[in-house]
Amino acid sequence: MCAVVLLDLAHACRCGCTDRLLSEEAAAHAHLFVLLGGGDVTETPVVAYGDARLLDSRSTAECVYRLKRAADDLDVHVMRVITSERGRERLLRYQQLLFTALYNFTYRLGCPRPAHTHSPEDEEEDVTSFLHTLPALGGPVRLLTSSLIPDCFGHGFSTRSGGVSYIPSLSSLNLFSSSRRRDPPAVVQENRRRLALHAGFHPRPLHLAKVSHCVRKNSLTAPSTKRIRAPLLQVKHSNQVWIMGEAEPESYDAIVTDRPGQVVAAPGADCIPIIFVDPVSKVVGVAHAGWRGTQMGVAMATVEAMVTHFGCQAKNILVVLGPSVGACCFTLEQEQASNFHQDCVTDPQSATPHVNIRLANRLLLQRGGVLPEHIHDDTVTDRSHVTPCTCCHPGDFFSHARDGPNFGTQVGFVWIKEVGTSH
Repeated sequence: MCAVVLLDLAHACRCGCTDRLLSEEAAAHAHLFVLLGGGDVTETPVVAYGDARLLDSRSTAECVYRLKRAADDLDVHVMRVITSERGRERLLRYQQLLFTALYNFTYRLGCPRPAHTHSPEDEEEDVTSFLHTLPALGGPVRLLTSSLIPDCFGHGFSTRSGGVSYIPSLSSLNLFSSSRRRDPPAVVQENRRRLALHAGFHPRPLHLAKVSHCVRKNSLTAPSTKRIRAPLLQVKHSNQVWIMGEAEPESYDAIVTDRPGQVVAAPGADCIPIIFVDPVSKVVGVAHAGWRGTQMGVAMATVEAMVTHFGCQAKNILVVLGPSVGACCFTLEQEQASNFHQDCVTDPQSATPHVNIRLANRLLLQRGGVLPEHIHDDTVTDRSHVTPCTCCHPGDFFSHARDGPNFGTQVGFVWIKEVGTSH
C-alpha cells in the first residue's frame, strides 16, 4: 500500500538513530517528506534525501498542513512518521487538528528526548493563526436570506464560497467535520469563523443540530445525466427536537430556543435546512429535513416544540426552507414514494418516482396551522429565491447526490438579536 513517510528532524536528535528506520521506509517506495521547520532546533542542517520534499516553514502548523495537502494530491491516506518521543507528542496534536480518522497514522521512534515544554494550547494557537492567513477560495462568503424574516432576527443560508477547504467536493466553505470525510476539525472551525464574521454573529458559537446518520441506498437523478445510484446518509432519529437549556440529546434533528444571541443551525447537502421564527414570542428554531425526516414530521415537531415549550401560536410562526435537492433530481423507490401526498410525486407510475420533499413539508406545515403566506419556499415568486436545487448548482452548493460520500455541508442558521444591538 502506498504511504507518505514523514522524517521529523525538527524534533529528532542528530545521532543517526533514524537512519535505519528511514532506510526501511525507503525500501517500501514511500513518498518521503522531511520536517525541518517549526521545531526545537536552532540550526537547520543541509539535508540530502534524494527526492524527499522538505517542509521548512517556521510554523509547524504550515508544515503539517502542506503535508496533508500533498497526501491528498497523491490520494494517500497511510501516514508513517519517524520522530522522537517529544516529536510524537507534539505531532499527535497537529494530527488531531489537521487530519481526520480517514488517515491512518503510525509513529516509529528513534532516541527518546526529554519531555517538551509546550502546552496543548501552543499547537492549537499555531494552527489557528496559520489558518487565519489562508486566502478565501471561490470568492467571498455569500449568504441567501429571506425578506420574510424580520430584522429582529439574524439568519441566513450558507453557500460554498469564501472558505479555506481545498478538496474539490468540500471547497470551500464546508461547515461540518466528520471522521468519514477529509476536512479536519480546525479547517471547519476556520470556515465557521469566517461565516460568523460575515453574518455578524462572531464570536458566538454555532450550535449545529447533531444529526445521526446511517447509510441507505436510494436513487437520485443528477441534471442532464443518467440516474445516480448512491448511498444516501439517512437520519435515525428524524423528528427529535432539542429544547436549548434542557439536557442535550445524543442526536437530534431540530433545535428551538428563546435565548437571545444563541445561534442555532441545521445542516444540509440535499436535505432541507429549515428556519423557524416567531416574531411575537421571540422564539427561533431550525430543523434538518431529509425525505425520511419529512415523513416523520420533523418540521411540525419543531413547530409543536415552539408551541408547547414557549407558548407560541402556529399562526405566528414564519418558516423558510433553504437550499435542497429538488424534485428534478430526487427519486425514491415506488414503495417509499407512495407514502408521500400525491401532489408531491410527479411520476407515480415510474419504478423510481421523482419526489418533491419541499412541497411535502409545506403541506404538513399548513395542515399543522402554519399560514401558507408564512412559508417561504420555491413556490414563492414575489421574494428572493432561497430554495434552489443543490444538485443542479455545483458552483453554489454542496450535494451528496452529486459529489459522493466526501461531500461538503452548508447550513441554515438563525438567532434572536440582543436588545440594543444590531447583532
